[in-house]
Amino acid sequence: MLWIKFVKSLIKLLHSEISPGEIAGGVALGAMIGLTPVFTIQKIVLFLLVLILKVNIGAALFSVAIFALAGLLLDPLAHQLGYLLLVKFQPLTSAWTAMYNMPIVPFTRFYNTVVLGNFVLSLILLVPVFLLSKKLIIKYRRDYRQHVEKWKVVKLLKLTSIYSIYDKYKE
Repeated sequence: MLWIKFVKSLIKLLHSEISPGEIAGGVALGAMIGLTPVFTIQKIVLFLLVLILKVNIGAALFSVAIFALAGLLLDPLAHQLGYLLLVKFQPLTSAWTAMYNMPIVPFTRFYNTVVLGNFVLSLILLVPVFLLSKKLIIKYRRDYRQHVEKWKVVKLLKLTSIYSIYDKYKE
């Protein structure tokens, strides 16, 4: 039952009049949140950014779920990247030590190789995820929207009362 709500929400989001930039912004920030493996200050700041900035919250939550799963698969790579930055790259050692001795910075858990690696990966992926998701949303709406609306599954989802109520008050 949960996957039906998930698919329904995704279709509603893609068929809505929300700008592709707002949706893509939510996807990009949600990707950063999802890739951050534990509860940290940066995760709180990212959630606040989702609430403050003009991005779609539903897209952000959808993206958090997807990228949290992807983050599990990327943990070995994140560990290697974090280990490289924390241990192997000697010029940063004094910076890491100074940051660790600051009052709030240790709560970012940057000293954990997986946390640091995933955060750096999420920063690297931020712009590509935004641009790719925006491009895909525009392409979907232009090329595939009409075809998807003809699918029997979509027609069945539209028959449910929640979609009817949503469609009635949307205008």
